[in-house]
Amino acid sequence: MTRASYGTPKEGDRWLDDEERKARWMKDSFPEFHDDDALWGYVIRAERQYKIWQHNDIKDVPFLRLMSMGVYDWEDPDKELPQATRAIRYSAALASRMFPRILQVEEKVGLSPDLSC
Repeated sequence: MTRASYGTPKEGDRWLDDEERKARWMKDSFPEFHDDDALWGYVIRAERQYKIWQHNDIKDVPFLRLMSMGVYDWEDPDKELPQATRAIRYSAALASRMFPRILQVEEKVGLSPDLSC
């Protein structure tokens, strides 16, 4: 499962630059994993994205809080919320895939990046 962690070298990554590695990491669907294992991999990836969003200009505080409910806290594993069940983890992983696309579309149509509600 270390493959789900960003920065973990994968076979064939040796000649890729950082952007190409990141794109390959984002596209990895874990096809050989069972569904629960693949979901765990997606949540590991979602947690990394969540940390990045916290430090960027994402001002949608409710969205960030909802994401924090679904991702596993690797820095404080004992802090796991009781509602962090499979359904919420699935939702967090799905949202982590959708959110960058939403931002991209909003940028294309010229919507303000201020997402505060």
